[in-house]
Formats: sequence, C-alpha cells, structure tokens
Amino acid sequence: MSNPGADLKPPQFTTDRDGRAVGVRLDTAAYVALLVRANVTDPALWPPGMERGAQALARVREIEAACAAEHGAFDWEELPDALQDEYDALCIELDSLQDTGERFALSDLFPEPDAD
Repeated sequence: MSNPGADLKPPQFTTDRDGRAVGVRLDTAAYVALLVRANVTDPALWPPGMERGAQALARVREIEAACAAEHGAFDWEELPDALQDEYDALCIELDSLQDTGERFALSDLFPEPDAD
C-alpha cells in the first residue's frame, strides 16, 4: 500500500479555554489512513460506504501473517501467483479508499535542470 500521508490535510483540533485539545476533525482519507495504520478491521468503525475496507484490510493482514509464519517474514515474492494477484487487488482497493484525489505533474516532482 502506498503512503497516503504526503497529501492528506492536517487534522483540525478543537481546544478548551486552556488550549488543551478536546476534539479533532479529520478528512475521510486521513481517517481511513489512520484505520489502515492501526489495523482496524471492525466495519462499524469505517466510514459509511467504505465498510468493505475493513474486510480488505483483514484479508491483507491474514495473507501477510500466513506468509510470515511460513517464511519467517512477509515476502510478496514468496506468495503464489493467485495470492499475489489477490493481495495486489486488495492493496489497490485500500489505496483508493485513502486517495485524496490530489495529483502532481511529473515535471513538478522532477524539474528540468537549468541550462547554463
């Protein structure tokens, strides 16, 4: 799964009169990223319409654990082809649930060097 943290909006904290945080507001992508990082597989805690993410995450972690038990660590290369495909599809699904929609042009990431 990719690292969605690069383009997530920062959380908005509400504070009491003493400046202590008493609440936080996250955008949906940030909340889902938090669920994935925390391995939350209870669909009741996932946003409405995204409950399938809990099931996908549980299956991803199941595949990883089984591979680690057999090979000492998770190694995607050790998975049979069909399991690699399933794992990849699940990771794509989880990535899409964390997608903020923000896109960068390749030229923004790798600007042309100045010609002297």
